[in-house]
Amino acid sequence: MIEHTLDFDNLTKKDCAETFELLKKELVVVIKKAPTDPVFFHRLVAGMSHIANWQQCFWDVEGNFKSVPTEPLDPWSVDEVLVQRVTAKEKDDKPTGIFPKGKLDWHANLNGPDRADGVALQGYAGVEGTVTSWLDTAEAYRVMPQSLRDKIKNKYCTYTYNMAKWAETPWHLPHAREEDSYRMWIEQQNIAGVKGLYFYTNNDLEVCDDDIGLYEELKAFLFQEKFMYHHEWEVGDIVLSDQLLTLHRRPLRSDEVFEKRILHRLTFPISNTSEPKFIIEKNKNCYGDNK
Repeated sequence: MIEHTLDFDNLTKKDCAETFELLKKELVVVIKKAPTDPVFFHRLVAGMSHIANWQQCFWDVEGNFKSVPTEPLDPWSVDEVLVQRVTAKEKDDKPTGIFPKGKLDWHANLNGPDRADGVALQGYAGVEGTVTSWLDTAEAYRVMPQSLRDKIKNKYCTYTYNMAKWAETPWHLPHAREEDSYRMWIEQQNIAGVKGLYFYTNNDLEVCDDDIGLYEELKAFLFQEKFMYHHEWEVGDIVLSDQLLTLHRRPLRSDEVFEKRILHRLTFPISNTSEPKFIIEKNKNCYGDNK
C-alpha cells in the first residue's frame, strides 16, 4: 500500500496516467480526503483506464434511481455523473446501493480472467469508524518459503462464481451464470511484472489434482495479518486496488452502520487493458486441449 496525493481541482490525464503506473506496481493506492463530488472520482478512473461498470452507475448522490445508461459517459466533458453506491440505505423500500448488509468477506472483483481487474472505492458519507481490509498476495509471495513455492508451481484452481459464500445480502443485479466457472494459475503476475497469487477461496474452488493438503497449507499461509492493510475510512478517501493480486473485505457491523455508510464504487481494467486481454493470455494454458 502507498499513499498518494493529487490536486483534483487541476487534475490532468498525465496525473491519472502516473497514478495508474503507481497502482500497477504498488497494488493498493490510497488518496486521502479527496473532493466528494463524484465527477472527480470518475475522471481519475477514466483517465487511468476506462470505467467498466458504467451501466451500473444509475443513482444520483442522494440515492435516487435515475436510469440505466445506454452508453458510457466521458466524465471529462460533463460536470455531473451518476454513481454506483455501496450502502444499505433504502428509499421508498427500494435499495439505493449494492452489498447492503451483513458480511462481505474476502473477495475480488476479478471473477474470471476476462473481467475488469481494478476496483476503486471512495468514502462519500457516514464512513467514519468503518474499515475495509486488503490482502496483499504479492508481499505473501515475496516471503513465501521455497518449499511452498515449489508446491504451487504449475498448479491451477477451478473456480465457480458463488456470491452467497462471501456476501450475506448479495446485490440485486443477477451475476451467477453457468459459464462463470473458470481456471487460473495460483502463481500470477500483473502487466507490470509484479508477482503474486490468485487464490479466491470464497468462490467455489478446486485445486487441480484435488490437492486438499495444498489448499489448506496455502490458505493458512496467505491469510495472515502481516499481509493485510486495514483502511480506516474518512470522508473523501479513495482506495484503488489491483484485484488480480489483492482481495478485500469489510468487517461485519450493524445494519445501522451500513445504512449510514455510503461508498462510491467503480471498476476498471488494469492488466486487461490490452487486446488480447493480458490475464486471459497468461492463464489460457490452464485449459490445455479443453480450452
